[in-house]
Amino acid sequence: MLTTIIIISKQSEMTFFKLKENLRKDSVVLQSITYCEYENQFKVYEQKQDKDTIMFLCDHAEIALKLQKNGYGVIVWLTAENRAQNFSKFTYAIEGIENLDYDYFLKVWQRFQHLPWQIGETSRCLIREMEENDIDQLYELYKAPEITKYMEDLYKDRDMELAYIKQYIDKIYCYYGFGTWLIIDKCTERVIGRVGFNYRPGFDEPELGFVIGVPYQKQGYAFEVCSYLLAFAKEAYEWDYVQALTKPHNEASIALLHKLGFSYQQDVNVDNQTYHRYLCKL
Repeated sequence: MLTTIIIISKQSEMTFFKLKENLRKDSVVLQSITYCEYENQFKVYEQKQDKDTIMFLCDHAEIALKLQKNGYGVIVWLTAENRAQNFSKFTYAIEGIENLDYDYFLKVWQRFQHLPWQIGETSRCLIREMEENDIDQLYELYKAPEITKYMEDLYKDRDMELAYIKQYIDKIYCYYGFGTWLIIDKCTERVIGRVGFNYRPGFDEPELGFVIGVPYQKQGYAFEVCSYLLAFAKEAYEWDYVQALTKPHNEASIALLHKLGFSYQQDVNVDNQTYHRYLCKL
């Protein structure tokens, strides 16, 4: 677990006083050290055994690179004074730190540790990002012919599907912060479906997609999870509208979209197939 955040900066103590206040209630140790203090203690940090519990916030590119090469998670802090430095090797960068909170640091730390984000929770389900070791349960979910009647199947080759999952985690989750997530039954901890948002080429609005495993259909899971996510998307992403595309004969999905507040817009052609397009105002 993330236990310590260390700031290496020449900014004044008052600059991150507000950050200290934001993190105080979360039992995270927040330290600040100067460049010289870091250089004097470099061997200590290099040999630490608990690197996976520490994250650095640093405004010096050379020091940040040393830390990253030694296995630490590093967020770079961009200021007016360091714009000429090369921070191209880093994935995460911020400008102001006053409004950062524990949730932000935890989510970045989870990325460094290759841990899935938990997106939300309903009365019966958890919604989280998928991991590579979810692959067996995904194949179990998709083995029913009804699942692929209206959507694409998984790759028949397990290695190809695993490669796709890895790329999806790196390129979609890490870049957009959203995508297709897993629905986990809280009682059994089993994967019972998938749900999430994606952008479809040629359309402006993000698109809601969902699938529920056959044994769990007609029990209200889809409405429970999708209604939660529509409210979540309005607050988290500040979207105004979400679209959904469904095949004309997919009566169950059409009924659910109406129940969720979607309205029919028009038929559209995607990859030589006709879909009903629905829109929901959040």
